[in-house]
Amino acid sequence: MITRRSTLVAGLGAGLSLPALQARAQMRSTRFTLDWAFSGASAFAIAAHRLGYFRDEGIDARVTRGFGSGRVPVDIAGGAYDIGFGDFSSMAKFVAENPSTGLICVMMTFDGLPLVCVSRAGGPIREPKDLEGKRLAAPEGDAGRQIFPVFAEAAGFDASKVNWISVSPELREPMLVRGQADAITGFVSSAVISLEGLGVARAQQNIMRYRDYGVPLYSNGVITTRRYAEANPDIVRGIVRGISRGVQLMVRDPAAAAATVKEAEPLVDLPLETRRTQIVVDEMIMTDHVKANGLSAVVPARLEAGLGILEKVYRFPRRPAASELYTDAYLPPRADRLVA
Repeated sequence: MITRRSTLVAGLGAGLSLPALQARAQMRSTRFTLDWAFSGASAFAIAAHRLGYFRDEGIDARVTRGFGSGRVPVDIAGGAYDIGFGDFSSMAKFVAENPSTGLICVMMTFDGLPLVCVSRAGGPIREPKDLEGKRLAAPEGDAGRQIFPVFAEAAGFDASKVNWISVSPELREPMLVRGQADAITGFVSSAVISLEGLGVARAQQNIMRYRDYGVPLYSNGVITTRRYAEANPDIVRGIVRGISRGVQLMVRDPAAAAATVKEAEPLVDLPLETRRTQIVVDEMIMTDHVKANGLSAVVPARLEAGLGILEKVYRFPRRPAASELYTDAYLPPRADRLVA
């Protein structure tokens, strides 16, 4: 059964006038998956849906929660969704191993890498090297877990000496709080805020950001297949424009963006989700590069450097070209992507 906690649908027919029903019939539908549950981290997409940004583009979007960035490429390639939001590096790895899928990123939404490994402050884990021999909890599809070997390579420790505990998303932070895991991986916007909600203040968390240890990877973006994009260019452009407007709302008014999450999922803690939205803005969206160049102003050298690291760590059977993985063909003009 589909509930509003798992899926947002752009509109229902009940109570609409005939012209409204005719207009809705002319809308183009698409299936969009997020990388995680509805939260402040995905407020850009929820706002785009709730505030009609997708409808303004003539798109009837079904927006569904996700279960980890690593699963997004699999679900899109398998046809469960047409388009989605997920981790670029996980997509690159999937394409290297499954070239016929034709997955491609059409918008690099988050410029700042949000991946972190978090332990309890004051414990035995003070730096990445201390993770060797410890228990780490995360879902198998978690981007922090997927990219962990890259983090280990950059930080200079042996990833094979870590003992992974596979857990469902809702059990990850409680495992750390209860002492059943020594550390967890995830997004700074999910792990850190969720731990705060469980009574572990920021000062009580030892937060190891992957980017602080020299991981130059890009973060999350809008992903689809070349086949879908070429067959539905207006839908892809419209989704990207709607997402751009949603991101700009997050930057301009995080509280208003978070309020749309509360509307979509009444059970969320609005103050907590507002803080989460602000963290996403500060750490993942408003980097110096984005401030100067706008959203999705991808630097080819950074993209190539990241692919080189991924190829080395994951031993790609082949290395996809950057042009195979990312295109700016569906972006709005630069002026429409500037944020301040």
